[in-house]
Amino acid sequence: MLNGFPISAKLPDDLGIGERFWYWRGASGQTYIHSIYPAGSCPPLPGAVFLAVRRHGDGRREVLRAGRFPDDWDGPNGAQNLLADEIHVHLLARGDAAAVTVLGDLAAAMEPAPEKIAA
Repeated sequence: MLNGFPISAKLPDDLGIGERFWYWRGASGQTYIHSIYPAGSCPPLPGAVFLAVRRHGDGRREVLRAGRFPDDWDGPNGAQNLLADEIHVHLLARGDAAAVTVLGDLAAAMEPAPEKIAA
């Protein structure tokens, strides 16, 4: 399960930026900061990594899909078809190879944990 937390978890709440940014932790344990856009108004940001996210009433966020712009992006309609409420965008990867690494790390965290075999 991909885990995340608001930026306000690391910064004082009075800065007012907790709902604009979100950290997601990859399978490696590395955290990646993401800008939050409403699903219907996220611009395509060439080369960036995105997560299509559904919010739940308890404040929990569930990642429905991970990808990169423009290849994996179906536009606002695609996000809405997934029932995503938000698109979280990671813009800080330094080049294509780094973005591929970030996407792989986040996608690996989305995979269900393997079942343990009873001894």
